[in-house]
Amino acid sequence: MNRKALTTEPLFNMHVTLKPLHDIGESHVGHRLIFDIASGNFEGARLKGTLKPSGGDWLLRHPDGSFTLDVRVCLETDDGALIYMSYKGRWVMSPEIAAKVLNPATCTEVDKDAYYQRNLIMFETGAKDYLWLNNIVAVSQGERTPAGISYYVSEVC
Repeated sequence: MNRKALTTEPLFNMHVTLKPLHDIGESHVGHRLIFDIASGNFEGARLKGTLKPSGGDWLLRHPDGSFTLDVRVCLETDDGALIYMSYKGRWVMSPEIAAKVLNPATCTEVDKDAYYQRNLIMFETGAKDYLWLNNIVAVSQGERTPAGISYYVSEVC
């Protein structure tokens, strides 16, 4: 069977400023950390705008040190459209790299390619000009920043 190979096209870059961490602690499923979103922005060829101060990341640290991301954000485009963006992801790094990456004072000392931070993204909107987002899947690579996190988002074609 002939199948077209999956490719990606850049969709936008997103920079997120996070509020201080809520450390829920260790439970039966792992160590829960919650980061609320303070602000942010995104920009690409087909859409750009800001993040509403809502949503957040319900991060779960597993016993092996890896993380599962569970994120929900509300994007507002420059022309006023609202877009719900949700994603799940994996963040895997050695304990030595994690000590630097998770600290806002030292996170820039580590290149984003030194750890694995990838996400599967889905969108929801009723905004006429952006209905196409409802029918795509996107992926991203994340990078920790002193203010929060940046994502390099691509549409899967």
